[in-house]
Amino acid sequence: MKQTQLTAELISTELLVTTVQELSLARNIDAVMKIVRTVARKLTGADGATFVLRDGDLCFYADEDAISPLWKGSRFPMETCISGWAMLNKQPAVIEDIYQDDRIPVDAYRPTFVKSLVTVPIRTIDPIGAIGNYWAKHRKPAPQQVALLQALADITAVSIENIGVRDKLKEKLKERNKMLNQLKVQQKQLQEFTQIIAHNIRAPLSNLLILNDLIRQTEAINDKMLYLEKQQPVIDFLHETFEELVSATQVKADFSVEKDHIELEKVTNKAINLLHGEILKANAHITQDFSKATTAYFPSKYIDSILFNLLSNALKYRSLDRDLQINIKSYKKSGWVYLEISDNGLGIDIQKHGDKLFKLHKTFHKHPEAKGFGLFITKTQIEAMGGYIKVKSKPEKGAKFTVKLSQEKTL
Repeated sequence: MKQTQLTAELISTELLVTTVQELSLARNIDAVMKIVRTVARKLTGADGATFVLRDGDLCFYADEDAISPLWKGSRFPMETCISGWAMLNKQPAVIEDIYQDDRIPVDAYRPTFVKSLVTVPIRTIDPIGAIGNYWAKHRKPAPQQVALLQALADITAVSIENIGVRDKLKEKLKERNKMLNQLKVQQKQLQEFTQIIAHNIRAPLSNLLILNDLIRQTEAINDKMLYLEKQQPVIDFLHETFEELVSATQVKADFSVEKDHIELEKVTNKAINLLHGEILKANAHITQDFSKATTAYFPSKYIDSILFNLLSNALKYRSLDRDLQINIKSYKKSGWVYLEISDNGLGIDIQKHGDKLFKLHKTFHKHPEAKGFGLFITKTQIEAMGGYIKVKSKPEKGAKFTVKLSQEKTL
């Protein structure tokens, strides 16, 4: 008899050791529950095992391994549940006859096969759940079996805590990688800004200095007035460029900008209403299809600007040889919301101008209102939110702008 008992204890010990190894490899709570519920039955020879998690003041029967499902997916108040009793009292509950113990809600057990049970808390200091075993026949588990079940529960607590630590480390690593990517983006943007300043400000500033030297050198009042007049458009250009660069810098630096759940059809109609006069003048026909993605999680102040600039460009650079057709649609791909705006306008020679398309003050068609800032700030706003903008176009074949707008986020 003693030999049989020693053999059983040895087998149980080996099972616990194997379980520790398996739990060390578990990467989520579902994997932990699957391992534990199976091992719990084997340790005690039970007809069923349940894995219970504490959910505030409720017991959540998260998983189960039984000859017949009992309560998986159900929630019960802590005070009316034997698993809750084990957690609240921080000790095992061993019940040989459920109908003779006032801690058992008999009506809940009457339809089941359960006659005896044992429940142990997961972590006795501050329980986060419980493991329950039950039998179809009256049985009182030996103290060694209860101790083994409690040992399994303690191991389970450590495994759950380890998963939490790993998840936090993963989140920290994700944040670190995000910061590194932002630093790389900022470094690239700094290089771009240096180029912009060198290209867009150096020449007019040099011109301004030359005019200033001429003013100082000449004695003639008329010449001084002429040079002063020539300075004014240069000063205006520098001021405009400065304000544009400030706007772009604010976008790039504003990583905490508030995002909203945007109704794409609503914000598109807002931009269309703002351009209503131009649309009538151009006799433009606009179609919309937001059936595949109705919303986006994006800053409202940016989306208004993006839509206005893209629609405004389509109107500006339309062909006079045909009625303007603008198509707007949205869709989802790989967890992102995309916005697509296409037209049948003048188009752009991408091979010739593609690398300059989103640069500051770059224009590719003669138009009195073309300033080369709309696409520059649009690209800046989109990239600041982690997306991108791409264009496909050919001369006289129109253009299609595709915006990787935002990651999906449930309401």
